[in-house]
Amino acid sequence: MDVLNPIYTEKAACQDCYKCVRQCSVKAIRVENGRAAVVKDLCVLCGHCVEVCPVEAKKVRSDLGRARKLIASGKRVIASLAPSFASEFPGIDLDRMTAALTRLGFWAVSETAWGADLVARAVAQQLQTAPQGAILVSSACPTVVDYITKYRPAFADRITSLASPLMAQARELHGLYGDDCAIVFIGPCISKKQEADEHSQDIAVAIDFEDLRTWFTEEKIMLPLIQPNSEARLIPERAGKGALYPVDGGMIAAIKSWNVPAQVKFMSFSGIEEIERALDELEEALDQGELQEPLFLELLACPGGCVNGPRTKKRTGTIRKRLSVLEYGQNRLAGMVAQSLTDTATVLYQQWTTKPVTPGPCSEQELAEALRRTGKYSREDELNCGGCGYDTCRDFARAMLAGKAEPDMCVSYMRKLAQKKANGLIRAIPSGVVIVDARLTIVECNQNFARILGDEALQLWEAKPGLEGAALEKLLPFYRYFQDVLDGAEAIDRDIRFNNRILHATIFGIERGAYAGGVFQD
Repeated sequence: MDVLNPIYTEKAACQDCYKCVRQCSVKAIRVENGRAAVVKDLCVLCGHCVEVCPVEAKKVRSDLGRARKLIASGKRVIASLAPSFASEFPGIDLDRMTAALTRLGFWAVSETAWGADLVARAVAQQLQTAPQGAILVSSACPTVVDYITKYRPAFADRITSLASPLMAQARELHGLYGDDCAIVFIGPCISKKQEADEHSQDIAVAIDFEDLRTWFTEEKIMLPLIQPNSEARLIPERAGKGALYPVDGGMIAAIKSWNVPAQVKFMSFSGIEEIERALDELEEALDQGELQEPLFLELLACPGGCVNGPRTKKRTGTIRKRLSVLEYGQNRLAGMVAQSLTDTATVLYQQWTTKPVTPGPCSEQELAEALRRTGKYSREDELNCGGCGYDTCRDFARAMLAGKAEPDMCVSYMRKLAQKKANGLIRAIPSGVVIVDARLTIVECNQNFARILGDEALQLWEAKPGLEGAALEKLLPFYRYFQDVLDGAEAIDRDIRFNNRILHATIFGIERGAYAGGVFQD
């Protein structure tokens, strides 16, 4: 389905800060004409760029209109409710939320955690026959799957060939209630929108918690006042331990509720950066043959788990959020969903075919040429300051060669360029020119200014061109005019007698209280 990328940029609001470039773990940002845009094929939809954008130029596509239109069509629309709703809407239990969604027009509500139970049981079955040293990576988080298949392809074949809980649930619901029903996912995730785009035959629309809040507000539904009622359908049944999936370690707890061999090791990592470090270390362990027992890795893109998803109201500490989910999941029966009620293979099987991202070839000569475009002619010129958003100048040069970056993004280069232009202009002006700071210390002057001051100043200038750091009050008796414009006075334009000559002086403020300049004609 060819639709707008779930994350996009409002170009008019983007302001050359490069914060999204700096914060993007996979550098999926292209800067054109000073505006930063997400590159769809490189993005893993973690949503971090949306969170850190200081001017809210990064936006998430709203699918609320599509969901409302679907309900207005008269179809039987089923809401797939993510278990993280328990932390997003504290104090609102499942019965009350089901009643509220029914008020919105949903025919029925189903817990996404119910699909998580199906997946947990299937993983447990795979672990029962896993050979020594086998590694299984969870497929529950679409962002993690995207990240591994695109950027860590060496681990792609370790991802379990199982659908995500949402996909498994959607297929099961279609099997139970017919292909003419429609599934609308509600949760904290941006990547679920892409999952719905790519599997529209299973998931009609994916909306997030912000969309849901907007919907409740527009329909004047106040959750605390909603009362459970018999008309609200929860189908096909309540979920089991899959309700714990939103917190890191929750999937492992659900898997362990089944019969898993004691020798299987479980580990949980959340956050792209932590996952990257874990996979680096795992790669070393595999190379050295250190893994002797089966290992299952629960990987979640958001630090702390789905409770900190990009479309949650508050992405902060997770203690209260974890408590809400643990309370939501308590008293859930282990193995409540014994098996798929339809065709298990059809419901659960998923093949991951995303092509890895391969950087284009880059010769040393091309790299050197790109570096020269930003004034870097030697290793000493490579400051690696990170102002452009890339860790090193060479990473930045590779991004330029890939068409993702522009020379203007290099702060040090632009500063030097501006300085060179200013210096060149000052040197070329036939008049005497000087710039001073708030302490009346010379920042820059040309040789003609030194010549006006006299032979001693000219000798000083020849020893140190520009006279940077020299005290103006020791060189120029009418230095007080500079102090006046620094204090906010209008520009001074007058003739001044100095050293048996008449100077026409123009003294002006550059930045009030900070810099002032003077131009003198003999």
